[in-house]
Amino acid sequence: MGRAVRECIPEFPELRLRACVAPRKPTAAAASGTSWLTPDELSKDEARSGLPDDLVILDFSLAAGTARLAEILSDWPRALVAATTALDAATESRLAALAKRAPVLRAPNLSLGVAVVQSLLRALPPAVRGAFEAEIVEHHHAGKKDAPSGTAKALAALMRPTGEGAAGGKGGGQQAGPEIPIHSIRGGTVPGTHRVILSGAGETLEIVHTVYDRSVFARGALRAARFLHRRAPGSYTIDDVLREDGA
Repeated sequence: MGRAVRECIPEFPELRLRACVAPRKPTAAAASGTSWLTPDELSKDEARSGLPDDLVILDFSLAAGTARLAEILSDWPRALVAATTALDAATESRLAALAKRAPVLRAPNLSLGVAVVQSLLRALPPAVRGAFEAEIVEHHHAGKKDAPSGTAKALAALMRPTGEGAAGGKGGGQQAGPEIPIHSIRGGTVPGTHRVILSGAGETLEIVHTVYDRSVFARGALRAARFLHRRAPGSYTIDDVLREDGA
């Protein structure tokens, strides 16, 4: 994703990429002129001194990486776009605490298309939810660690009668309330496909979102960064970005 963000930066001339953080610094060729920091370096004042106070941090790493970042930001609050899924309760708590001191946008998926799908599901009348049985199929590349995906859980939550909670599934815990089955496929190089299937008496509806290029997520992250820049502390969503940004 770091490479995709660098490639999409020219589409957002008002933004500047200042540094990237990775568990280990890449080779000189891979760095491509970008300043790279390890999490331990980012935790030190000398590394931070070269970064502006109005910095917006983009995080789409792994749960362990986000947990380390949340620890750093607890002492050095900065605007944060957090798109990593499968976070534990302690990390979520740190992000909630950070939102009281800096703007924080949490989103399991930063694509415009998924935001549209979520809007469609929210618009479904209660009678529709009762007339159809909902299931979700999600397909991601073989290297994706968590299953079901955070996006699938968010879509399932919107299909519950109250629109709240999260669904269980392969690799995920179950919560109280009607469960929306989620079927997870891990294979190949698919960036991400989510299929919401509504099965009724004699008819079936499907809402499908497919990503062909990871730059979709990079553009969403940069839109979110532009939205959060100099924003007041608080918790925000991708819907807030789209309402103001106009996509």
